Amino acid sequence: MADFFEYYCDSCDKPFCERIHVMNLVLNNVEEEFCLECLAQNEGLAGEAFYQWILDYVEARECFKTPWDNFKFALCPRIADKSCFCKVTS
Repeated sequence: MADFFEYYCDSCDKPFCERIHVMNLVLNNVEEEFCLECLAQNEGLAGEAFYQWILDYVEARECFKTPWDNFKFALCPRIADKSCFCKVTS
């Protein structure tokens, strides 16, 4: 799993992937970046509701959509245990 996750949450130290890095950029989190759970909590939304909200934003902007679509989400070890929301889209 360590090879897949390149980033670590500045709040809880949980590792996260490139798609969550893109979510941080959408929210203008540059100095500090956060895992999906901490991002959702900071925005006052639950996990999948937050994911859908941010996905709509990403898909509407090519600068975010390109790296999002190029991400190899099928390699995510969290999809198998259903703790990743990347399965919602292709």
